[in-house]
Amino acid sequence: MRVLILLFLLLSNSQTIVALEHSVTDRHGNEISIDINQAMGDMVMIWLLDHDEPRPLFDSLLQQLTDSGIEIWRVDLLDSYYLPRSSENVRTLDGEGVAAVIQAAHSKTTKKILLASYDRMPLPLLRGVNRWQTARKTSRLLGAILFYPNLFGAAPMAGEIPELDPILHVTNLPLVIYQPELGSQRWRLEQMVTALWQAGSPTYVYLVPKARDWFIMGEGEPDEQEAKMVARIPGQLPSLTRLLDSHPKPAAQTPQQPTQIPTGNLYTLTAVDQHKPAPPLRLADSHDIYLDIEGLDNRVILVNFWATWCPPCVEEIPSLNRLQAHYKNRDVSIVSVDFRESTEEIEAFLEERPVDFPVLMDRDGLTSLAWRVFSFPSSFIIDRQGRVRYTANRALNWDSDEVIEVIDGLLAEP
Repeated sequence: MRVLILLFLLLSNSQTIVALEHSVTDRHGNEISIDINQAMGDMVMIWLLDHDEPRPLFDSLLQQLTDSGIEIWRVDLLDSYYLPRSSENVRTLDGEGVAAVIQAAHSKTTKKILLASYDRMPLPLLRGVNRWQTARKTSRLLGAILFYPNLFGAAPMAGEIPELDPILHVTNLPLVIYQPELGSQRWRLEQMVTALWQAGSPTYVYLVPKARDWFIMGEGEPDEQEAKMVARIPGQLPSLTRLLDSHPKPAAQTPQQPTQIPTGNLYTLTAVDQHKPAPPLRLADSHDIYLDIEGLDNRVILVNFWATWCPPCVEEIPSLNRLQAHYKNRDVSIVSVDFRESTEEIEAFLEERPVDFPVLMDRDGLTSLAWRVFSFPSSFIIDRQGRVRYTANRALNWDSDEVIEVIDGLLAEP
């Protein structure tokens, strides 16, 4: 194992900080790179990343943590494994690289160790802890801080109930979850936390007010609200780490997770086997004009759940507009449901991009939850009898021959 001094020595808040590069090898012989910002405090914080583009707000957060005396280790597993960047590749990492990094932190430092990750990366984090625990003799691992974690398995077909990843049921690591109030998994948080507590993991939640997922990852000029939330994190960490440290270190022997990580299917337009009635949908648009799909009798209805911050959602709007034009003066309605955004955000978006169908506002996210929307965009095609017949949990080219054939078939039914 080699250590190479790459950058420079600098003095910050009377702390000597050294930028280093280190590498470790996992059990399969893969080399894992670690970027280290050394500091003089008594804790090392290991960040498991899944982004490689500049994120000024996140970089600022790590610098503030370093300045406060916390040694920062940055680990990009996708880069080390030469994997394309995708949510599915992150979700299915087996955790061996994480276990190797945890072991390196115990071997190379005498500091307490705190793990951190976000979005889908907490799953390989927990798998790595599980693997490392079975072989360790001593531990300085305090626990982990998880930002807006998605702890479910493969994305289900739109309208189906998502299943928690099996690793939650064998996790006993103390955890703190930073859950954005407006985050996509906000209303599934209780399910995740309950499973963790039942498995023996003392899990605590900090609900970040008025924030969305990725609030620590602002691009360009930081949003004022996001910048305020991020600026509070370094001051909150001392009390949170004391809370984690108050719990006994996890036992050396923990049940192994299932060796096979379920893989996901990237569904496009999928026929529904059981033709069940669509859930209720009555919401207002940004002008407080209500629409209830029960009033759209004897029509084929396409309901599209989306958000302006979701690039694939925005990309499919032109094809939805074309589909609307194709079925002009016919018994087809397109209705979109925006997820937890403000009137100002929607109206600013609509000023820049034409949308030729109603945009309803799911301000609290409960309608999306009732429709079992797990990811964005998610869409449902409803027949003339009000039954869900097709779903999609990925962006589509909505005026394609495939989609038009489906809708024409539904129009032809009694």
